[in-house]
Amino acid sequence: MRILSSRSDVELLGGIGRGCEESFRLFFRRWSPRLLRFLTQATGSREAGEDLLQEAFIRIYQAAPRYEPRGSIAAWLYRICANLAYSYWRRQRLARPAIDGDRAMIELRAPASEEPDQARLLRAFEIDLDRALGNCGRNQRAVFLLKTCAGLTYAEIAETLECPVGTVKSRYHHAVRILRRSLERWECVDLAGGRSEK
Repeated sequence: MRILSSRSDVELLGGIGRGCEESFRLFFRRWSPRLLRFLTQATGSREAGEDLLQEAFIRIYQAAPRYEPRGSIAAWLYRICANLAYSYWRRQRLARPAIDGDRAMIELRAPASEEPDQARLLRAFEIDLDRALGNCGRNQRAVFLLKTCAGLTYAEIAETLECPVGTVKSRYHHAVRILRRSLERWECVDLAGGRSEK
């Protein structure tokens, strides 16, 4: 008999569906770091990412008894997380004013006599990146994050979002164009060293 840790994801989901707590714990340990990375990037907040991760695993637990392995488990899991991200973005758009990236750059320059430290520089970039991602439509944003953060292929993203591969490629390239345009002012900034290349 194989030990629990060597069981496949499908076997673990079967165990979860039968109420096996150890299967759930192992499945959580196996998948939570990757899903949390995606959700944290999608929300721009570790705390919000952790909240959505809990909700994702509640949904996984509830759906496990009905799970039928038709496609990849990764696509199924990221579909759950992408749906949670869509709901989060909708709530945030209704509840929160737009991020002011210009204000972040003003704060970055003050006080004028000091060189901005690395933490302030990275925070200003994160604010601009969050705003730039907000300029993407939700479908473009989801595809971009699934590709860059989750590391999925175009085919896996297509399966996750249940759309053609050509649509995924188009959405990704559209998101990249928006981000490049929105983040132009960062082109000559060395974020690793914190100094301008000009």
